[in-house]
Amino acid sequence: MKKRKIISSLVVIVAILAVSSVVMDWLALFRCGAVEQCLSDCSGYQRMAKFAIIVAMTVVVFLIGDCENCPRDRKLLQAGFVFALCAEYCMKVLDDAALFGICLFMVVQTLFIFRHTRASNFDRHFPRILYIPFGMMILVAVLFLVEVLKSPKLSIVVAYGMFVICSLIVACRASKKGYFPTRNAKFIKWGMILFFCCDVCVGISGVVAEDYSVQKIFTTVAHNLVWMFYAPSLVLLGLSGYDFSKSEPRSLHPLVKDTTSNST
Repeated sequence: MKKRKIISSLVVIVAILAVSSVVMDWLALFRCGAVEQCLSDCSGYQRMAKFAIIVAMTVVVFLIGDCENCPRDRKLLQAGFVFALCAEYCMKVLDDAALFGICLFMVVQTLFIFRHTRASNFDRHFPRILYIPFGMMILVAVLFLVEVLKSPKLSIVVAYGMFVICSLIVACRASKKGYFPTRNAKFIKWGMILFFCCDVCVGISGVVAEDYSVQKIFTTVAHNLVWMFYAPSLVLLGLSGYDFSKSEPRSLHPLVKDTTSNST
């Protein structure tokens, strides 16, 4: 009961932080337009709130304990969130570490692919779909070395794009594997769909205009949409690690209905 209250409280805190930071993002856009310096000056609270969201959801994942689907599933999910936390630290706190943060997100997607392709508690096979992003990573590295791709940022983003696409594909097929319960599979599917939408917005917001222009406003709007997708994706992926058939997490959140009890 105590754990359930803690988890419910953390999810509520995440919701409050997500809504408040998104509202602040849009208020800043309304106030500043697309002036980059003004937006940067107004983003202090949002940066802290967004980092606090990933911290809170990492805590939720580490509270799974005996409510796990199985030990291996829990460890893969926890490892994924730890790397995501480190990636966000690089991108939100450290200066000039955004590219390393993207590399860490490649590790996150690799762990998610391992998790979402499993067919049993003891499944330790290497997902063949990983050959695609690994192959793309090697190809991009070669193209960068021969100076076909001259931008390190573009090279890393292209490689990461293939990782997240493959991760989305396996997440959407998780229910067909038959390993995850229906609810968990839906959380995984929609969590990764939202994660993918988040990354698409990140890619769009990475297009930088040199002055006040429609292009700059478009990229700023895309930036504001990022956490509207990312925060709920973290909640869904984090809760997908809980076995809802067990009594402890049965009422983690009012939106999660208990389908295990018999209707009267």
